[in-house]
Amino acid sequence: MDDRNSGLLKAMQNCIDVARGDKAAELLLKGGRVINVFNGTVNEANVAIAGRTIAGFGNNYITGEKIIELDGAFIAPGLIDAHLHIESTLLLPPELGQIIVGHGTTTVIHDPHEIANVMGPDGVTMMIELSKQAPCDFFATVPSSVPSTDLETAGGELRSEDVAELLKHPLTIGLGEMMNYPGVISGDKEALAKIIAARESGKIIDGHAPALGGKALQAYLSAGITTDHECISADEALEKLAAGMKIIIRHGSATSSLEELVPQVNQVNVNSFLLGSDDREAGELLEKGHLNEAIKQAVALGADPGLMLKIASLNAARHYRLFDRGAVAPGYRADLAVFEDLKNFRTLMVIKDGREVGRDGRATAPAPSIQLPSFARGSVRLPRTLTKKDFSMHTPPGKVPVIGVIPGQLITEKLFLEVKRSNDGAIVLDPGSGINKIAVIERHGKNGNLAVGLIRGINMQKGALASSVAHDSHNLIVVGASEEAMARAANELAAAGGGFVVVGEDDAVKALLPLPAGGLMSDQPAKLVAEKMALVLQAAQELGTELPQPFLTLSFMALPVIPSLKITDRGLVDVENFAFL
Repeated sequence: MDDRNSGLLKAMQNCIDVARGDKAAELLLKGGRVINVFNGTVNEANVAIAGRTIAGFGNNYITGEKIIELDGAFIAPGLIDAHLHIESTLLLPPELGQIIVGHGTTTVIHDPHEIANVMGPDGVTMMIELSKQAPCDFFATVPSSVPSTDLETAGGELRSEDVAELLKHPLTIGLGEMMNYPGVISGDKEALAKIIAARESGKIIDGHAPALGGKALQAYLSAGITTDHECISADEALEKLAAGMKIIIRHGSATSSLEELVPQVNQVNVNSFLLGSDDREAGELLEKGHLNEAIKQAVALGADPGLMLKIASLNAARHYRLFDRGAVAPGYRADLAVFEDLKNFRTLMVIKDGREVGRDGRATAPAPSIQLPSFARGSVRLPRTLTKKDFSMHTPPGKVPVIGVIPGQLITEKLFLEVKRSNDGAIVLDPGSGINKIAVIERHGKNGNLAVGLIRGINMQKGALASSVAHDSHNLIVVGASEEAMARAANELAAAGGGFVVVGEDDAVKALLPLPAGGLMSDQPAKLVAEKMALVLQAAQELGTELPQPFLTLSFMALPVIPSLKITDRGLVDVENFAFL
């Protein structure tokens, strides 16, 4: 017997001794109320822990080397986020873990799709390695659609052979959301090769199929795809449930499907629901919480607390084949969240692998020092120092296409409007009209593409905003009321290595949040990131925009898979016709 198996045998024998009552528990949670996700009951019981494992629960466990009195608090399984893009929090995995573990989240299923579009396989590997320093567990799904389309220039690429190699890593548990559903339905060989790689590795395949139904949905599912987090209506979710899909109820910063989907959960179909964040901002996580806040909102909508806790623990564990966690029961990993009540879900204590890691909503251990690999820095590489001339536009007389922003929506309008022109035919910005210029600059050092268009609805009256977060290829995107300010914003962001910047009417930098990790994430503490983000948003609104999250809105203006009109480094895209205007 090798050393590893010898250690496992010793730990198992120790756990059995504690479970039999022959030995005191290493940690005894006393006087709590255990939430049983198997039968839906809540009973007063002590929980005996041996090492990393729950040995048993019940009032007959009364001795422990360490005893924690819970005074009637509720003991639930540690929460599991079924779908999260870490990059959207603007934090690196160890720092994100510091926030969410205090709120009861002990496991995260993440899709490093964003960093893969910037850095390819190296970015995925970096995120996996950094996640090992976090106080909770992160398991990755291998991104399936990098680049997402051929309408833009990405920094990285994941071919089917790259996917197959990454799936061998013990911390990857499946293929990430298959956004290329048209490719799957039409039998695209590369898309299917990635699915086959996941199936041959014995790992699950996540889906992404907004509004897909009928025969197209059946064709998509016939490839072995198992989940969807894009449902926005009850009818859509019910059709997908009937076809065997697991539905991830999404509660993120930009979008939430709680109101539509929570009423559809019942005792019969509850096992087919999971809970995920998708995209969540650091400031919200600090202020409101994580999955515990989503459960709180669901209960306020009328959901049964026990069913929501099951959805956020056991269901996710079983779907992603993490069979050692997800319940307060003998033999399960001692990942536990202790809640004050089943209404507000404020966390009193969090146990991970049998030791306390969180108390009163905060991590108990200090954050580790993060060493960001040098290759992750300096990812914003512009073709040259930009000037106002780079943002000039000349078009023939007549109406011109304009992106129409719809507040609170990712979709846009496809507008054709009259605009002012100079004598030589150049478009002249008129902030009073509500129309601004928008540009996307290829920033991965591949071709130096720069495309300029017009947008209405951001309403910059002066200055400019620029961001290196622009889904999915994350080129540099800038919007402004003057070409001079747009050039200054783009150049400043390149010098900072990426992030968010606000330039005022005097072309001076008003606020900057650097994101040096691939131009997507900060290497600073969450509190500092949230504070700088607040300053950036305030500075943006001082320039005239009334959008509460203008950078979030801006980030989706370059996503050419969501209708109707978007812009990439290659030009203005008519999404419905997959053509450039």
